[in-house]
Amino acid sequence: MFSAFRWRCVLLVDSYASARPYLFHLTHRDNLNHIRELARLFPAAVLMERAKQTDLIRTLRRGPRQVSFEGRTIVIRDQDKLHCGNTGIPSGFTFEDLIESLNRRIFFWPGASAGPISYGRRHFARYEEEHPVILRIDFQSVLSVNQSASPLYCRYNSGSPRCSDGKKSPRGPNTFVSAADFHETPSKVVEVTFDTEIILPPMTQFGMHPSGPWKRLI
Repeated sequence: MFSAFRWRCVLLVDSYASARPYLFHLTHRDNLNHIRELARLFPAAVLMERAKQTDLIRTLRRGPRQVSFEGRTIVIRDQDKLHCGNTGIPSGFTFEDLIESLNRRIFFWPGASAGPISYGRRHFARYEEEHPVILRIDFQSVLSVNQSASPLYCRYNSGSPRCSDGKKSPRGPNTFVSAADFHETPSKVVEVTFDTEIILPPMTQFGMHPSGPWKRLI
């Protein structure tokens, strides 16, 4: 018999996969061939560590950065929307801790076959002139090929905190939580993240717009 804890976890993951069956990941167009060859995604911090540029892990990125990874040049997105003054950080947690926490994750916008949620569409619009690439991945397939990786959920656009009615947007060690600790409906999930490298399922697709058309990646 499942414990109450285990039941809540299974219930959320199953209902989430049904409500939001796809994950969408935006990347620089220059990364497409590297992603296709590697068939993996890596947290920015992993790329920085392997490039021996660990000083970048806790440093705010204004503008994109390039790092060398296995003979490839990977473009890492900017953090231009991350402003300390808009961020409500609890005692014992620093802005540098937040930067590292973000860098140690791979980020996805949830969505359906028609495209990502509105947050993901606005994110694409911000980079549209750069002609970025969007990956579309079946959520259950990601879990199937990455059984040791657990998704962590976030209620916010974590990299773009804003003040609302004078209140800062909360960020801290509980910004990203497991399914068991996310006590809301799937519609409240803004980001799905993984804090480890991810193997891309064989049916991963890519496109140049949030609504496609989609082509097979691998």
